[in-house]
Amino acid sequence: MSLIKGEFLIIIKIITSCLTAGFLIFFISALSGEDLKKNNDLIGKLSASMQEISTQLDTGIAERISKLGEVPSINPFKKFYCVEFAKEIHDISYLTERQKILFDIYNVRDFENKSKRLVSFTENSDIDSLLNELEIVKRELKNSVNLINKKKKKLTRQRNAYIIFFFILWVILYLYYSRGLLSKKDKT
Repeated sequence: MSLIKGEFLIIIKIITSCLTAGFLIFFISALSGEDLKKNNDLIGKLSASMQEISTQLDTGIAERISKLGEVPSINPFKKFYCVEFAKEIHDISYLTERQKILFDIYNVRDFENKSKRLVSFTENSDIDSLLNELEIVKRELKNSVNLINKKKKKLTRQRNAYIIFFFILWVILYLYYSRGLLSKKDKT
């Protein structure tokens, strides 16, 4: 009977030390201003966003442009082509804007100015300016991937540090409970 009681107390010490360590980790992270759940969710969102941007850079942009076909030389058809081309550029640049939203650096005026610039290029059927705008968007996407990667690495390092800290606290608290409070109660 005392063997079962001893094993039961070990399980209680393990569970108590685990819960205490978890509470301390969340308390310490709250004091430092970090929301561990929000950071973990953000890592997932960043990974998905980085994957989507990388796919667009690798094959997506080329596929979108190839679907449009050749640039017509006659003006009404050329203008229609420019409108479709500007729409594709706008859709692609929205990926960069979503990254800015994730980082809380989104600027409505900047996005509005880009949209106005695209509309002016389409009204003038200026395909060369639209191609230059596409190159700018590609550079922004590459920059976004780099920024997302840096932020993701930082958050992953932070999450790993909290996990390691949790296990260290868990061991320390288990040793404390084994030799400390609960052991004194067992002896009495």
